[in-house]
Amino acid sequence: MKGKATISDVASRANVSKATVSRVLNHNPQVKKEIRERVLKAIDELGYRPSAIARNLATKRTNMIGLILPDITNPYFPVLARGIEDAAHRLGYSLFISNTDNDPQLERKYIYDMVEQQVGGIVLISSSLDDQTMLELAHLDIPIVLCDRLIPGAPFNAVLIDDFRAAYEAVTYLIGQGHVRIAHLAGPNNIHSAESRKRGYLQAMQDAGLTPFVSVGEFNFESGVQQTAFVLEEFNPTALFASNDLLALGAIQEIRRRGIRIPENIAIIGCDDISFSRMSRPTLSTISIPAYQIGVTAGEILDQLVKGVKVGPKNFIIEHKLILRESTGGVG
Repeated sequence: MKGKATISDVASRANVSKATVSRVLNHNPQVKKEIRERVLKAIDELGYRPSAIARNLATKRTNMIGLILPDITNPYFPVLARGIEDAAHRLGYSLFISNTDNDPQLERKYIYDMVEQQVGGIVLISSSLDDQTMLELAHLDIPIVLCDRLIPGAPFNAVLIDDFRAAYEAVTYLIGQGHVRIAHLAGPNNIHSAESRKRGYLQAMQDAGLTPFVSVGEFNFESGVQQTAFVLEEFNPTALFASNDLLALGAIQEIRRRGIRIPENIAIIGCDDISFSRMSRPTLSTISIPAYQIGVTAGEILDQLVKGVKVGPKNFIIEHKLILRESTGGVG
């Protein structure tokens, strides 16, 4: 055939409509296998290459997907983002990343900026959104996948670990090691993962008949230092369960500054298993969260939604693992 093949040429060769060709190109699952194969054969014979620009104009969406992160300085999130990026690249998307600094107002702005930019879909690691914003998001004509954190009541697919169970297992381990004065360095109350981990801690303490002690702060190193100073003076614990590794690493610094021995006088467990947890002295026992796998899974689910495949809404739970290192008397 002379000149560049068009979608009309493909439709004519396959004896289908242009709309059917478009549905095949967009991986619509409703197209029958025999028709799909006929269209793909015609595309191959004609050497047809669809124009990405034309396809975007027709669908009013680009091949760009958005990722909204709460804190890019937290070493956990770049690993998760890499999982999403690798999945996006493999599936033919480019990735647009925005960082909210855990600011719900900025998060809301970025969501609507991405909608205006006509991204194909959004992976959202939420700081905390109000009920009204959740309702607005649910009515947007754009696929959204929640990652690592839930928005309670929001009708979206979510990929995360069972934070409650992870915390319960970590605290139960400390109790099994003979600790009865176990304090919890908690993250912000408005973040689902922090709240779930706190509930897991409280349930484990209640089940063992022990008195809990919770200090609430931010998900960062400095908060770990400050909370630990408060907890040591007010509660004198023999063990700490920190809601993330940055809090736990701050705790290690403050405890060592005071000349208290870890784990002989106080044991510590964190959550995330960031790279620094293996580099600290002592090395940090932690709940290992497969951040990369969570990111890949979220990217793959979003791809299905962008292509019109019905998925969920449901929670996709990725398995965690308790890693024991020197801070609880395990190996390094």
